[in-house]
Amino acid sequence: MSIELITLLLVGTFILLLVTGLPLAWVMGATAVIFCLALFSPGVMVMMVGRVYDMMLNYALVAVPLFIFMAAILQQSGVADQLFKAVHVWSGPLRGGLAVGTIISCTIMAAMVGIIGAEIVTFGLIALPGMLKRGYDHRIALGSICAGGGLATLIPPSVVFIVYAMTAGASVGDLFIGGIIPGLLLGALFIAYILISTWLKPQMAPAAPEEERNISFRQKLALLKGLIMPAVLATVVLGSIYAGVATPSEAAGIGCLGAFITAAINRKLTFEGIKHALHETLKVSCMLAWLFFGAQTIIGIYTLAGGDQFVRNAVMALPFGKWGVIIGMQLIMIFLGMFLDWIGIVLLTMPLFVPIVEELGFDIVWFGVVFCMNMHISYLSPPFGPSIFYLKSVVGDEFPVSDIYRANLPYLWLTFVALAFTVAFPQLSLWLPSMMVK
Repeated sequence: MSIELITLLLVGTFILLLVTGLPLAWVMGATAVIFCLALFSPGVMVMMVGRVYDMMLNYALVAVPLFIFMAAILQQSGVADQLFKAVHVWSGPLRGGLAVGTIISCTIMAAMVGIIGAEIVTFGLIALPGMLKRGYDHRIALGSICAGGGLATLIPPSVVFIVYAMTAGASVGDLFIGGIIPGLLLGALFIAYILISTWLKPQMAPAAPEEERNISFRQKLALLKGLIMPAVLATVVLGSIYAGVATPSEAAGIGCLGAFITAAINRKLTFEGIKHALHETLKVSCMLAWLFFGAQTIIGIYTLAGGDQFVRNAVMALPFGKWGVIIGMQLIMIFLGMFLDWIGIVLLTMPLFVPIVEELGFDIVWFGVVFCMNMHISYLSPPFGPSIFYLKSVVGDEFPVSDIYRANLPYLWLTFVALAFTVAFPQLSLWLPSMMVK
């Protein structure tokens, strides 16, 4: 059987099983078993078990449950409320100040949490009622929360970077640091859009009422104490990686300790809270583990059948040289992002794409940042758009899904702009990692 026919049958089987509603991990695993038995002897299944076992020994994976646990503790610690209140008071006098404050708050929270769903749900509960109460246009309010929450794909400690590093063989620390400037660039574009939109159409986001603005400078300074713990925690976690003092897994452990201290200072550290955080960590970590297993098997079988060489030849045949190949890969990722979650995309595509990227002479750290920018697009793009459904779970029947999609469109186009900058100027991703202490 030719590799072209195998590819068509494999993709067809994968899609057929996926539309039945089965979990993605089961779909990948079942497809792998079907094609393993159809193309090879049952003994090859032992090789696939060995492949999964090798993946389980990857030390970078230790950071995943630790960062998830850190996020779960911080979500209950009250940091987000303090953070938003402080940023709100300082940015409130601006038209669109609450939306700007939401983007800034999401950026700071992303440096502590790294979990997109947690950010969007948290600020959907905290920031959205305040913006709507003050007469903000729902498009500005909804869009700033969805887009701002999605910054956790790029701002370290992003779980997306950890999984990419494990799949591509890249340094987690380099990826964390490499995502900082592109992530801040994307946040700056969002803020610029809000300020320009509200300047052109003041009715979209009125300035804060006089009673909220009429507070002393000393009171404003006092509110900044809400930024102290987030700043210290983010600095310690990322600074230890940048300085070469700790590995990402060790920094994640430090972050968990910092999350406990933060919750204790805010008097939110309870036995029930810890129990809930452990439950969430176990649930998310197990889901990721099963996805890892399924992806390892399906990619292993496809590679054994010669699929890696087929994909390489097909991609290298794209027009416009090596940049045409890179653009073609991104179009594939953006298309897949309309239907699959990021975890499925990274596990299915990166084992095939990364060797090609290296062969063409590109840096895999830069490509990892480009990949995460593509995943930010996937979080905002229909019909899947996980960010939309995270926020929909908060707003209930108050706004239809179509309104949330429309609110996200300006931020989606701005993400394409940031992606173009990241692709055209690799040093945006590579300058900070080059300055790290190794």
